Amino acid sequence: MNRERRIRDQYEAVEHADAYSAQRWTETRHAQKTHRWEISAVEHLLKRAQKLNAHPLGRILDMPCGFGRFDPLLSRYSQSLIQADLAMAMLQRRVHKPLAMQASLLQIPLADLAVNLCFCMRVLHHFPEADARLKILTELARVSSDFAIVSYYDASAFPHLRDRLRNRKRTLTPVSHATFTAEANAAGFKIVEKRFRRRWLSSQVVALLQKVG
Repeated sequence: MNRERRIRDQYEAVEHADAYSAQRWTETRHAQKTHRWEISAVEHLLKRAQKLNAHPLGRILDMPCGFGRFDPLLSRYSQSLIQADLAMAMLQRRVHKPLAMQASLLQIPLADLAVNLCFCMRVLHHFPEADARLKILTELARVSSDFAIVSYYDASAFPHLRDRLRNRKRTLTPVSHATFTAEANAAGFKIVEKRFRRRWLSSQVVALLQKVG
């Protein structure tokens, strides 16, 4: 069973889909603070993209959209929002329901340059394989005419350094900033700006990428 299939099966499980949509971002104070920070960071980058574009972002692809956690925010910055996810169970739990499709990031069923911005949150760290991450970034670059907002985990952050010292292995994969930059560049993006949760202390990074050429 490949990695993408395992991810899909995890989020298709009814108990996991229910828990993720109902309580994942509200059950603890840490989860609530994480949610607030992510909303703030993404909104900052959306505003930056809008200024660089000099006009509203016409169409945004939210993939994977999950249960639509970012839908209210993304809808404010787009004229049309497309949601997509690998797991049908997550699509069925969306609170708001704009145009949606079940699809893989490794092969997005949209035409070239179909959207102005791709939003891809909390997925790259599920793929330790560099070729899979590059394939995802390349697909985002193919369907976007202008930008992508992508998150990744920073390998130089303290939690991951601590894990290496303790020889502790996790299922989620951090990458170095150099690796992320190289993969983004190879896909056809340049990095415009990064937002760090807490530099060196937290591994979360959200980056605004702009198409090159």
